[in-house]
Amino acid sequence: MRQALKRVPVQQQARRSAKYKSFPSPTGGWVVNENVTRQREGTALVLENWFPTTQGIRVRGGCSKRATITSGGPVLSMFTYKSGSTEKLFAADETNIFDLTSVADADAIPTAAVSSQTAGYYSTAAMVTTAGNYLICVNGADDAQLFDGSSWQDLNAVSTPAITGVATADLSNAWVFANRVFFVEDGTFVAWFLPVDSIGGTAADFSLAGVFKKGGALLFGATWSLDSGDGLDDKCVFVSTEGEVAIYEGTNPASAADWRLAGVYEITTPMGMKATARAGGDLLVATEDGIVPISQAIQKDPAALSLAAVTKAIEPEWQKEVTVRRGVNWEMLKWDANNMLIVSQPVIDTQDPQCLVANLETGAWCKFTGWDVRCVALFVDNGYFGTNDGKVYQMEVGGNDDGEVYTAVYAGAFDSISSQDSLKIIKQMRTTFKSSTPFVYKSSVSIDYNVSIPSPPSSVADYSTDDWDVGEWDVALWDTGSDLTKTTTAEWHSIGRACRAISPNIQITSGVTPKPNIELVISGVTYENGGLVV
Repeated sequence: MRQALKRVPVQQQARRSAKYKSFPSPTGGWVVNENVTRQREGTALVLENWFPTTQGIRVRGGCSKRATITSGGPVLSMFTYKSGSTEKLFAADETNIFDLTSVADADAIPTAAVSSQTAGYYSTAAMVTTAGNYLICVNGADDAQLFDGSSWQDLNAVSTPAITGVATADLSNAWVFANRVFFVEDGTFVAWFLPVDSIGGTAADFSLAGVFKKGGALLFGATWSLDSGDGLDDKCVFVSTEGEVAIYEGTNPASAADWRLAGVYEITTPMGMKATARAGGDLLVATEDGIVPISQAIQKDPAALSLAAVTKAIEPEWQKEVTVRRGVNWEMLKWDANNMLIVSQPVIDTQDPQCLVANLETGAWCKFTGWDVRCVALFVDNGYFGTNDGKVYQMEVGGNDDGEVYTAVYAGAFDSISSQDSLKIIKQMRTTFKSSTPFVYKSSVSIDYNVSIPSPPSSVADYSTDDWDVGEWDVALWDTGSDLTKTTTAEWHSIGRACRAISPNIQITSGVTPKPNIELVISGVTYENGGLVV
């Protein structure tokens, strides 16, 4: 007898047919201010040691020790001098300033360029005059220091050149506006300024005591422009320790006809006098509620500024770090050559060493862990940071952190795929990379809105690249480390998890000599639909 065919219900057919769901690389960066069940596609809940680009995310480079300036104390500040093609890097501890332009031994403390100081947190102003290029350094405790490109000297009332009218040891902040050097007198509401195009002369005072109403003291000054350059629309900005901002128009505070108060506004408490950066024409200020553009501060109530903050996507994380790291001044570094904005995260007690990093073009955020970033500086288009234990490191160089491995960790936004209430059986995961350097990775998934990252993979075995002046002559292929030779790889890994929502997780550990050239392009999973979860 001929057996009748059994009709399979459509729902059973669907369950047996595996489907595919892709997860674009999180070019939107690290986002922790959204509902975890409705987070935007192309963002991440965890993005450590990955840097978001316009096409994907890449594993960050390592760091290399450049110098040691103390036997245990912190590097309190770093700054640079530039004149034409000449550029010099300096770092300071509590009592000395060191020239780190060329260091013979990164583990040996060099001879100090300036000694017998009593404070090491310097503010600097670069001034160009007809006599040359100069760097003026103030710290609010010692006589100002003047560097002319080859030598240092005290800058006070009896030096040559000299600044009279104010004790330079009382000056804590310096900047240049309208071809004048301006200063803040520490612990007061008094600003001082020098004659035009001068590094000396009689300083004139300008009091803001009647302008600011919330108390505190003047913290720093800066230039704010309505365009991306220096011009007639530049304004002089004065910021207090309590977050009041006074904006002045004109070029000469000594002339009532050429100096006008444009307005007084409020932001929340600034995180430090060097926690600022210029982006285009705007002035960014790191505050307790996030990084605020001055252009927004003049338009919005302080209570609404967090909504306009550059750091809106990471607001909960920002405020958490402010709570535990506010005891030391934060700093910001705008690194155009690497398309990065770096925010220091000083270690005060037992906090993890890290810094916050944003893509200057897209505004996407991530976090670099393992870097003890106390202060920052840009030197010959390379980023540097000073640590709490007296070391200075170059950023984004090599594939290890001064001999230590580091792991790049990515956990994507949760996706319920077809339905938040239905069960999905995740079968396999495919991850696609573009790379010109070897690597080992681990792929996994977190499920049901609980991020759980497994133990990291080991680093790939060390190797060398065919870089100029490194690879062996007549053997090396000189262009093999470039983006032009990146190859695309895609591999499947078994998952076997049942869930309502998933987050793709990718980890890569780097502990090699060359800088990794690895970019995550896309990931995806195969799955089968299960029943309704009730």
